[in-house]
Amino acid sequence: MAMYIPLSRRRRNAALIAVATLVAGLVVGFVVGRSSATTASEAARDVRARGDELASHVAALTIEYDQAIGADQTAGGTDTIQGGVLDALDLVDSDLDQLIKDAPWIGSAQSDALHAATAAVRAAATNKVTADEFETVADTTATAIRTTFGVDT
Repeated sequence: MAMYIPLSRRRRNAALIAVATLVAGLVVGFVVGRSSATTASEAARDVRARGDELASHVAALTIEYDQAIGADQTAGGTDTIQGGVLDALDLVDSDLDQLIKDAPWIGSAQSDALHAATAAVRAAATNKVTADEFETVADTTATAIRTTFGVDT
């Protein structure tokens, strides 16, 4: 024989199940959301790491510059300042723009200073300064990038 359950009890049980399911879904959603969200400290750490990498790329331009000016002096050299340094500097400028966009704490004065520093590297390469002078400009720019983005050196 079937047991009779009053309608009011069935409604109450259905409402309790619905509320319990809702609460469980909210708890699971909150936990998953919190664990997968990027925190401010993680974002800052990422920007610092990318800033350090960008500064390393600028410092490495000295190798390309040495090879390019050496190729000018010896017959048959294939490295050029345009291909080895200026094209790479275009990528550095592009990455720098993205990095500044990802770092909201960088003000316009700091942004302008960074762009001026990379422009100094470009000017040094274009003017075909000595390798030591280029290294000084590139190292100064790399230091400015690291300092601005808070990279510990």
